Amino acid sequence: MTRDPRLQISDSTPADTGEPTTSDARVAGLVRRAFLATKRDELLTPVRVIGDACSRILSDARDLEQPGFNRDIEKIQAAGDALLVLVNQILAPAADEASALEDETVRSRLRHDMLNELNAVVNYSEMWLEEADEQFLSGFLPELEMIHNSGRRCAELVDQILASWDIESSTQAEQLPDLGHLLAIFVHQQADDETSELGSILVVDDNDINRDILRRHLELQGHAVSTAGDGNEALQMLSDEEFDLLLLDIVMPGMNGFEVLARVKRDPQWREIPVIMISALDEMEIVARCIELGAEDYLPKPFNPVVLKARVGTSLNKRRFRQREAAYLQQIEREKQRSDELLHVILPTDIVTELKATNGVVPRRYDDVAVLFADIVNFTPYCDRHSPEEVVSNLQKLVVRWEEIALRHGVQKVKTIGDAFMAAAGLFGHQEDPVLNCVRCGIEMIAAAHELPIGWDVRIGINNGSVVGGVLGRRQYLFDLWGDTVNTAARMESHGIAGAIVLSASAWQRISAISRGTSLGDVDVKGKGGMEMIRFDGFLESSAESV
Repeated sequence: MTRDPRLQISDSTPADTGEPTTSDARVAGLVRRAFLATKRDELLTPVRVIGDACSRILSDARDLEQPGFNRDIEKIQAAGDALLVLVNQILAPAADEASALEDETVRSRLRHDMLNELNAVVNYSEMWLEEADEQFLSGFLPELEMIHNSGRRCAELVDQILASWDIESSTQAEQLPDLGHLLAIFVHQQADDETSELGSILVVDDNDINRDILRRHLELQGHAVSTAGDGNEALQMLSDEEFDLLLLDIVMPGMNGFEVLARVKRDPQWREIPVIMISALDEMEIVARCIELGAEDYLPKPFNPVVLKARVGTSLNKRRFRQREAAYLQQIEREKQRSDELLHVILPTDIVTELKATNGVVPRRYDDVAVLFADIVNFTPYCDRHSPEEVVSNLQKLVVRWEEIALRHGVQKVKTIGDAFMAAAGLFGHQEDPVLNCVRCGIEMIAAAHELPIGWDVRIGINNGSVVGGVLGRRQYLFDLWGDTVNTAARMESHGIAGAIVLSASAWQRISAISRGTSLGDVDVKGKGGMEMIRFDGFLESSAESV
């Protein structure tokens, strides 16, 4: 079998397309490195394909009596390995590698070496593809085609990548959509990054040199730094001082970093402190275990100052965000409590509970309810003779006293209408005698009005029966009662006597056995006709003590 190297790869050096120019040298440098890194990564893919395909062929061809085929595949594999070494030289992250490639002579030599290896890859694979009629090759043709195509692709990429050193950064940015814009934002916002969060940091490491290095780096960044030589000392310092961040070594004598981390995350006082684990152990299982235990991040030794600054800054920023979030949540909770308090001021407790649970209140009928109306006598003339401030101030004092009295007697305030006060007993939950509760409440309400310096007189009317209750409005909720029971109670009050409690006949029947009263005759109630009114004159002496 004769070799027919038909792949001709020129050794000419890519033409010089000019030095990169840009208005922002920093952005240009970032764009350049990102562009080249992308292209280099493209080159690695076919190189790895070559090595993988050779390994599969050699594994399957081990028992074949085709030594010539095996030797050529081994040569292709060796060329692939050499290519990988050369590519890794290009991909090396050190800055001096990139600067060396700025030299056209270095680039030309590197290109020459890579194309020499690719000549072997492409030619050997192509020659064996031409022998496709050989029976033993039938199972290897897909891998041979893969090797051949990958070799050609590598040859194209070598020229593209090495030529990229002479492409203007603006052209490179065009080939990386949005990257140039994003990197420009990064650079121009760097001033903001310099004012990132500073904090109080505790460094825990048994190695005094490591502690000193970390302390110096962090202090140069503006942080306040404390150090501890072991886990027990760290826990004691956490008990005595407040820290924003913990840098924690894993391997320490006595209490190791895992144990300290677990203790910190179990303690409610410390669990919100972010922890960055530091160690020369970089096994993925160890990193994963740290994250599982609650670590914020992981920092390998030796320390990279740039990475250290970025991870510390990020952890502190996250802590500040969490603290702000907690403060906002507390503020929201306070506002929620205030909202609840206002709702309870406006609406009865049971209605507030239903409204919050269902976002509405179902109207319902309430049976065996006593309704009380109270009204200040001659309030309108009083308003005409006094200033608004004095009127409202005195009315506020009286209504507050009435609310306290109602609460004490199990009577639910419903609303105030001007100088009128409406309440009910037996609305929410069963009461043995809601009428009696309203009478007791009314007695104290009259006394409270007399106690004020202005000496207001009050009329009170009480009726009992069934009522309909519900909430009206959307923007300004109002719980109200409707029905004949309410209307009759209002008539009892409006036709009543100053300084006295007047009850309907049905309400009087509920307390007549223990009370003294005087009939005031009938009053016309709309839809009801004449209804008897009874003035409450006090409790019977035999029942006064129990009442």
